[in-house]
Amino acid sequence: MKKYLILAAVLIAVVGLTLSAVSAEEWSFNFGSSSSSNSDGGQYEFTNGALKLQDVSFKIPDGYKENESAKKLAEPAVDLENAKYSLAAFDKDGKQIVVKVFFSDDKFTSLSGTNEGDVNKTVAGIDGVYNNKAFSDGSVEFKFLKDGKLADVIAPDDATLESILK
Repeated sequence: MKKYLILAAVLIAVVGLTLSAVSAEEWSFNFGSSSSSNSDGGQYEFTNGALKLQDVSFKIPDGYKENESAKKLAEPAVDLENAKYSLAAFDKDGKQIVVKVFFSDDKFTSLSGTNEGDVNKTVAGIDGVYNNKAFSDGSVEFKFLKDGKLADVIAPDDATLESILK
């Protein structure tokens, strides 16, 4: 009888461990990089200056440090119906880069400037909407469409914006 109790206890433990491993959402063993995703469509990877947010790629210039506390992953978008966004922010010497990518089951197909100062412009070979009047600190903003997603980049200046989009 003792053997059956021990066997039953071992069997229960094995089943419990198996179910725990199967139900785990994500196993990540990335060293030297930051990578996360969730079941709601959020995707974030940052390794050696290369940022991939919702499968849209950006290059973060040297010296900018990732602001982990600002990171957002698949958050509901307030101004865009049925859309979500992911966000990454980077800081250097009081300057900040903010990258947001909005996504939805309904793909974004058009983009037009709606804020004062918005102008259609091509930056680093990408057509989008540019604004250098939106921020009092002189930061610039550029929005563009990529694979049905809306990307929004805020940078301290034009040169930094250009390097992010290359």
